[in-house]
Amino acid sequence: MARKNEKGTTSSRTAEPEKRDAARDPQALRRELIELVRGIDVDDQDAMQAARRRVIRAVLLWEFGSELREYGEWQPMVDRLQQTLEGSEPHRVEFEKFVRSVK
Repeated sequence: MARKNEKGTTSSRTAEPEKRDAARDPQALRRELIELVRGIDVDDQDAMQAARRRVIRAVLLWEFGSELREYGEWQPMVDRLQQTLEGSEPHRVEFEKFVRSVK
């Protein structure tokens, strides 16, 4: 994925590896995801859908940075990912296990 720098030219996302690596601490992501799903009732499908969406957003922003929200296809991309994951039985089972594991 390419990003525009301050001068408006496109640069690789590896341009600032130290800054990106600090922001991409796996333990920080894990803590955030646990907070996002803690207390969710796995039998409440609306709550599980909302939690799944929050988790998708958190992982994408962690991986690609907050600038991703400026991408014109941000919401449709999140929607498509959510629909794809909700349509996957293995994913639903694993997501439910994850939510149960943080209670």
